[in-house]
Amino acid sequence: MSDKALTTIHTIPPSTLTTAQVFDIWLADQESEATRRTYLSEVKAFREWVRKPAQAVHIGDVVAYKEHLAARALEPATIAKKLSTLRSFYKFAHAQGLTLTNPTQGVKLPKVQQETTRDFLSLDEVDKLLSQVDTDTLIGKRDLAILGLLLVNGLREVEVTRANVGDLKEVEGIHVLAVHGKGGREDETVLRADVHQTIMSYLEARGSDLQADDPLFVGTNHRAGKRLNTRTIRARIEHYLDKAGIRRPGVSGHSFRHTAITWPILAGATLVQAMELARHADPRTTKRYFHNLDKLRNHAVNLSPIGLGAIA
Repeated sequence: MSDKALTTIHTIPPSTLTTAQVFDIWLADQESEATRRTYLSEVKAFREWVRKPAQAVHIGDVVAYKEHLAARALEPATIAKKLSTLRSFYKFAHAQGLTLTNPTQGVKLPKVQQETTRDFLSLDEVDKLLSQVDTDTLIGKRDLAILGLLLVNGLREVEVTRANVGDLKEVEGIHVLAVHGKGGREDETVLRADVHQTIMSYLEARGSDLQADDPLFVGTNHRAGKRLNTRTIRARIEHYLDKAGIRRPGVSGHSFRHTAITWPILAGATLVQAMELARHADPRTTKRYFHNLDKLRNHAVNLSPIGLGAIA
């Protein structure tokens, strides 16, 4: 727990803590500034929806909020993230005696599809997708560079948005990009020559007076010069999936990351190489990719003696 949180707890009797004070303590205990911003946003959204003091919220309110989020057609993973934030806050609030019960206890999170079970694009589909990009335009040059980072380097959409011009580096002749990942984690990814060239082509077309702390990718039209957000990236991904005629259930922007990790494994990448590419903190996460592919290759259906005969 942070020094700020400890100081607050020791100077205020628990029985007199207000909702706001408990909330401040809980936020201060989160290590990452990005996490604090996310938690603040999620709890604020729930508070504005429920319109009740924290002490008056009950399990029925949380279930109704879950149904409200589902009615907005949000992804199960997004709903689970929002409810998990509420769980964390109310668990803390209940432990401090602010609430008589934890209203999130017993509320089931929606089932979230594991990263490694998501569909991935075939090489033909990747070719079709990339062929839809008009690189004669600035937006096309930008989009091709983004698609390269998603499909080759396996960056998450949010990692693309966080990248700055100064994150492009060269280490002993090798081009790399500093990646600002989950939970404030900093890492580097090697930029293959063609990916690096698409990025540089976009920056050259964008303008020469760029500073290190400028966003690597910016919007166009009314958002010209402003940092690109994940919503725009998802919209562009859907645009190209539709143009290529390869949009289908199970394929999304996150499938691009799955594609980036799966194809090197199919080409013979080792566990260590795949883990470095994916920037997974836990090798067990990367192992699931190998396990899923092995299940397909070694499925028992291939051992069945039943045949259908000649197919005309």
